[in-house]
Amino acid sequence: MNAREKFNSIMNFERGVQNMKTEYGYWVGALEKWIESGFLKVRYLPDNYLEGDLVRMSLPLRTDNSEFVDRTLISYFNLDPYPSKFPCDFSPMFDKKIIEKNDEYEVFVDEYGLTQKVLKKSASVPMVLKYVINTSKDFNDYKELYNYDYRKRLPKDWENLVKVLKERSFAVRLGGNPFGFSGIARHLMGDVNYMLSMYDNPKLLKEINEFYLNFVMNYWSEIFNGIEIDWVMIWEDMAFKTGSFISKEAFREFLSPYYIRLIDFLKQYKIKNIIVDSDGLIEELIPLWLEVGVTGVFPMEAVNNLVKIREMYPKLQMLGGVDKKILIDGTGKKIDKELDKVSLLMKKGGYIPHIDHLIPMDADWGKFKEYRIKLNNLIENIKKD
Repeated sequence: MNAREKFNSIMNFERGVQNMKTEYGYWVGALEKWIESGFLKVRYLPDNYLEGDLVRMSLPLRTDNSEFVDRTLISYFNLDPYPSKFPCDFSPMFDKKIIEKNDEYEVFVDEYGLTQKVLKKSASVPMVLKYVINTSKDFNDYKELYNYDYRKRLPKDWENLVKVLKERSFAVRLGGNPFGFSGIARHLMGDVNYMLSMYDNPKLLKEINEFYLNFVMNYWSEIFNGIEIDWVMIWEDMAFKTGSFISKEAFREFLSPYYIRLIDFLKQYKIKNIIVDSDGLIEELIPLWLEVGVTGVFPMEAVNNLVKIREMYPKLQMLGGVDKKILIDGTGKKIDKELDKVSLLMKKGGYIPHIDHLIPMDADWGKFKEYRIKLNNLIENIKKD
């Protein structure tokens, strides 16, 4: 089986299928450290990279792909490529505007109209200095800035890409940051204003979700008519390590109606894998997502009890779940204990194991190598229930 066939078979809980040997990605700083320490002789390292830049362990959709993609670990450990991200733009497509620039930082207005500040000498999460929506009037003005010629949002080489991807051997996922029915509003308003608006202006949050629901359905129709998508990702990041941002009552009022309509639309295009991206402790959110038709969760951070979750929800698709801390302060016994959990989960199906987010910059090469070789061996020898 190729990587695409494995992904879809595992997500479908098929028996007798060897699991994927894969990782989501890593920070450039981890690879740089391993190279400098002499553990790796790398064939490829991006020019002008920052140590906090993301390297995806997936294959590029086309040869001129601008994202950093792995050229080292996939071949070293004989890994399957992770599902590749299809380019998607939910913004009004503003041109980037530089406001201030010096040797230390840059202040700019991005494609969404957000004013942001980012450090230049080390990769960091941009600091948003000004959001675009505070009031209903702001949003009414903002949505008028959108162009509804959805084909302008498709890759420039669309026709050729359609032909190329028909013959692909890897899975493709569509969606992600910042589209989700909590995610997009928080992206445009900021977390504080979003939370306050649940009480002060609930109508605004519903108007935002109604607009982006219809926008996404029209936009994605253009993509679905050309390309088979293996995984639709809905980005939320709506939990901390202690639990959800919002209550189940708020979820059902502000999110559920839009999930239900989106998922009904996706099913019309025979999309089977509808997977939410959320960090943090999500055990109280899982039944709410299942209630509206979501099929899985990524990256299943290790703060969650995955064995308990599998017992409670036997058909929930899960990706990730391996505690990244074993790569920093783990011992052989800690790695083995973590893989005991993985073994139980793989036997039940519907689970693809990998580090519970990105491989961290301070990951130890020896510990990572031990973990990855042991996991590969486990995958090759596992017997499913």
